Amino acid sequence: MAAKRQVETKLRELIRRLDEAHEGQASLSDALPEPRIVQVLVTDLGESYWTELSGGRMGPLNAGRPDQADIRVGADSDVLVELVDGRRSIFSSYLAGKVKVEASFADLMRLRKLA
Repeated sequence: MAAKRQVETKLRELIRRLDEAHEGQASLSDALPEPRIVQVLVTDLGESYWTELSGGRMGPLNAGRPDQADIRVGADSDVLVELVDGRRSIFSSYLAGKVKVEASFADLMRLRKLA
């Protein structure tokens, strides 16, 4: 089991990488043009984090549960760390039941374009 601090570090790394990848790309902003609250549930640690995705950029990482979430992603800490490190595929992890995603049908269809 990954430690809480390691998970937070990896989530901030992911936000930073997505922000850097945004330069010259319109993928996230095209896929989800309206602001969305994204919640990450770290199931084995019982922790929750969230950020706002707006204009193709992720905001700062917040600890705790948001008042509402448009997109929820749940995974164990080790799976989450492996996903951010690129040692695990989100698609195969989702199919294997290691990653759970809750979102509207419209958001899921839009996010599918990014895969």
